Amino acid sequence: MTGKYEPLRQHLAARDGPSVELTFAEIAELVHGLPASAYSTRQWWANSSVTQAEAWRQADWHVDTVSFDRRRVRFARGKVGGSYLARGRRPATKKAAPVLPDEFDPIELDVRVQMRWHLPADVTLDDAGGLLFPVLPHTAGVYRLILSGAPGQDRPQVYVGESEDLSRRTGHYRRPGPTQQTSQRVHDLLVQHLHDGGVAGMAVATSATIFTGEVTRELSLRRKTARVLAEHAALAMVYLDDTATVLNRDKDSEA
Repeated sequence: MTGKYEPLRQHLAARDGPSVELTFAEIAELVHGLPASAYSTRQWWANSSVTQAEAWRQADWHVDTVSFDRRRVRFARGKVGGSYLARGRRPATKKAAPVLPDEFDPIELDVRVQMRWHLPADVTLDDAGGLLFPVLPHTAGVYRLILSGAPGQDRPQVYVGESEDLSRRTGHYRRPGPTQQTSQRVHDLLVQHLHDGGVAGMAVATSATIFTGEVTRELSLRRKTARVLAEHAALAMVYLDDTATVLNRDKDSEA
């Protein structure tokens, strides 16, 4: 039974074509008013088994997209949603994969991260051929390794990383453990580069600022997600500048 929404069912049942777009005001006039949730909650327009959804489903329509900014809803031909038993298509114990609706109003994300690198210090080899890193604080941050100057090297190589403890991270690079594959890879790259006559430098950033629209605030690098955001921002700058080769490996890349 569609009750209050019977006029909407009748209106849609009389419409032709594959789709129809109505304003919230037009629907409100048909059914003598919509609840507040219809103007702000996407779930209200779900193709479920609630009364309003039964109205358009019984008319052989379903909600395709909803725009709260424009206060419009587009219905498409065909019955979608409702309870599994009501549809008679699959047992109630089996679930269908959710379908993401197309949106009238795309959501844009505008984020900018600013960091200031401390001047790079040299990474060298000691008398025994082991790596010597600059003395770093036991604090969280982002770091950048730059390898350049090797014979025949036409452009620098850059590796960007993050750590909750910069000092400990250089220790891992100096003496990587048997399960620390990334640390072993960076260790080998540095040792080989320095043995070949190249130079290496390490710069760190221990603070960052994030800008989102009109809001500016400190980005606490004590948090893993914040460090990863800053790390990726630094990598993006290297890619965009395109004057150095990135040594970081993407998860799904062979490079």
